[in-house]
Amino acid sequence: MDNNNQTSRGSSKYRLLLVDDDNFTHEMMDLFLRNTEYVLISAFSTDEALRIIVSDAPDIVITDAMMPGESGFSLIDKIKARPASSKIPILLWTMLTQSDGSVMDASGKADIVIGKPIGEDARPTAPLMTR
Repeated sequence: MDNNNQTSRGSSKYRLLLVDDDNFTHEMMDLFLRNTEYVLISAFSTDEALRIIVSDAPDIVITDAMMPGESGFSLIDKIKARPASSKIPILLWTMLTQSDGSVMDASGKADIVIGKPIGEDARPTAPLMTR
């Protein structure tokens, strides 16, 4: 992470916290976000993510649903339970599907749910953040 980037609280870049136990996912997201209005902050567990959120809350969180230890669902519950972080937009990505092949319903938890693997059809229809 480049410490010269300011947060959106006075800023030029949005701080995106990626929570996933897969290192390759972090590497790909880092490549994807280069030269964009986002700066990547990486966490590989729920505990690590919560420490980051408490110390300097990001502008958006993307979390995997299934990780060793606590799940992304648990992380979302903890983020939403804290008044200081309850308004942070959360994107949940998951390989968990229902019997019809659709992505499981996580209503009331994440703001956006995307199935893995992410394909061409996973492009957002509107910006996640607006100034």
